[in-house]
Amino acid sequence: MARKYGGPLGERRKARMRAIIERRQLDLAMVIEDLVDPHNTAAVYRSAEAFGLAQVHLVYDRAKWPGLNPAVSAHTHRWVRTEHWYDPELCARALQERGMTVYAAALEPSAVDYRDVDWTKPSAVVMGQERRGVSEAMLAQADGCVVVPMAGFAQSLNVSVCAGVIVSEALRQRRAAGMCEPAWSEAKDELLRAWISREEDL
Repeated sequence: MARKYGGPLGERRKARMRAIIERRQLDLAMVIEDLVDPHNTAAVYRSAEAFGLAQVHLVYDRAKWPGLNPAVSAHTHRWVRTEHWYDPELCARALQERGMTVYAAALEPSAVDYRDVDWTKPSAVVMGQERRGVSEAMLAQADGCVVVPMAGFAQSLNVSVCAGVIVSEALRQRRAAGMCEPAWSEAKDELLRAWISREEDL
């Protein structure tokens, strides 16, 4: 009989979780700042989880959290650790203190091509609000800005598409560097135990 509600997980399920966590990129993060469309928030989560990111940071000081479109997220948010922030500067500073370089996806004069960034280093990429973009406070604290060059009339991509493009490049670089091979650590073991505990407590 299929397991539906709580209770001990089967060994196959645990093995599946472990196999996914073995490839998780614990030092690569996505930051969502004041997105207002639940479709976009869900799509960013889905891309983050699909590409193996372990964490998404939500910064909401200019808008209300719109939630997630469940049809778009496909419940992938359950497998990504979420941290909530109400101050963009504090969020960026905390990530930097954890050893991450913070890049804002923004059409700034100083922005560099996203393909020219070394994504093999611990990094976080900030996706700003659909209309107003990344906040001034976040831009001031970020280590740099990245841009996805356009070849057509469009000035920029939809925020969730842009997030997917950037993270895809980050994973391409990491695969080439051998960083996506199965690996284990104390932090990953802690993550596995948290997943199992949560699923068994449903």
